[in-house]
Amino acid sequence: MSETGRILIEKLDIYAYHGFFSEEEKLGQRFLLDLVLYVDLRAAAASDRLSDTLDYGRAVAIVTEAFTARRYHLLEGAARAVAMAVLDAFPLVAGVEVTLRKPAPPIPATLGSVGIRLGFRRGD
Repeated sequence: MSETGRILIEKLDIYAYHGFFSEEEKLGQRFLLDLVLYVDLRAAAASDRLSDTLDYGRAVAIVTEAFTARRYHLLEGAARAVAMAVLDAFPLVAGVEVTLRKPAPPIPATLGSVGIRLGFRRGD
């Protein structure tokens, strides 16, 4: 499949209990997720039918469920779980990029956030 489109889900704000430190497990914190879903959007662009693309609301629900289903010590593990859930749920998605940020990490510094960005392709 050629890369003929991207679906964007940006600044999805989810409260969860991920992190290495015990206070993160007890108190939880906000996380911000950005996703780029690589999808051939030509059919949807031509037909203007939801059946030719993917339902953004369903995608958000699947991402939220995957992200909160268990506790992860590392952002990398949580991001991988999200990516695998998207690829499992949506055969049209050829690849997914997940950006995951902690806006208030337990780090003694003034900063906007810390985070990671991981990319996954179907079949990798």
